[in-house]
Amino acid sequence: MREITNEPRIKRNALLSKAMSVVGLLVLISGLVVSFLRPEWSILPFYTLIAGFLLSNVGMYLANRYVRQPRPDVAISNALKGLDDRYRIYHYRMPASHVLIGPPGVYALVTRFQGGIISWDPQRKRFAHKGPNLFRRVFAQESIGNPIADAGSEAHRLAKYLGKQFGEQAPPVFPLLVFTNPKIETGVLKNVPVPVLKVKRLNPYMRKRPKGYTLSDQQLETLEKQLNL
Repeated sequence: MREITNEPRIKRNALLSKAMSVVGLLVLISGLVVSFLRPEWSILPFYTLIAGFLLSNVGMYLANRYVRQPRPDVAISNALKGLDDRYRIYHYRMPASHVLIGPPGVYALVTRFQGGIISWDPQRKRFAHKGPNLFRRVFAQESIGNPIADAGSEAHRLAKYLGKQFGEQAPPVFPLLVFTNPKIETGVLKNVPVPVLKVKRLNPYMRKRPKGYTLSDQQLETLEKQLNL
């Protein structure tokens, strides 16, 4: 399997996440100091609280994707080891963050790092997530959000991108949701609109998939020229 990773983007966003987290903390502290030293400026701590909270959350968002171990790109690549050279994984090189191309087809992989227990609620059409305590939910983890919608959006963007490159010869793109945390547990996952996998199941899942409509060697060569690879 060939792995193509946008290392400069990872390093840049990892540095940015640390910088924003530090700046956010400093902004929060400055607001606290002002509230003691200049109580007549009572409105300022309110704004510093909002600004510090936003900066810290953006820093946490970036850290969860580019700093937290195992990083999504590393976890995916490690899980796919052993697949032959017909498979290629592209990290942060296309409109979808993680693109897997091989004999079964073209896949846009969306990752989640949360631990705990997940199950699918067919009535609400979203995941229920249990496990982390309240402190970790508020200060250490993002909400699981709506990964099904995210997977559909990434697949759509990738399909649109490939359509511009190859027109009617572009293959379909399949969304795939991958949980990278080894401590994740799954409850009931019936009738989920997108396949849901633990990262360790990604390799056997691909091996069991039948051959599908995918990019030819010539198309891959053209694509990588467009990506300056």
